[in-house]
Amino acid sequence: MLRKTIFLVSILYTVLLTAVSLVKINLNQGYIPSFGDKIFHTLAYVVFTLLWLGTFHFKLKMPFNKVLLTAALFSFCFGVIIELLQGWLTISRQGDVKDVIANTIGILFAVVLIWSIKKRLLKNNNTLLF
Repeated sequence: MLRKTIFLVSILYTVLLTAVSLVKINLNQGYIPSFGDKIFHTLAYVVFTLLWLGTFHFKLKMPFNKVLLTAALFSFCFGVIIELLQGWLTISRQGDVKDVIANTIGILFAVVLIWSIKKRLLKNNNTLLF
């Protein structure tokens, strides 16, 4: 089922992430740790990368190494574009290099996670994913 819906889920998540990134959100800062924003960025880009990795693999039938590289580059470029748009289009938000770093950590975490799953599956002679 995921193979059939992965592209739609990826698009919806991308639209949601774009909206959350460009709209002013009023949160009570007393309950959120100072590094909470960076944790959100990291987790959001882990999910973003995994979704697009699945889309590139299942819909475009790309080889494993190319899927990893394409998903990572696509996610990185998307994150940089969002940060630039925050600086150019919004008054309440500003682009931040630390956000790009947090996004990149999330992307790298997703790539390492998938790479290690792939390696473990191959070690066990099981090729369920790739």
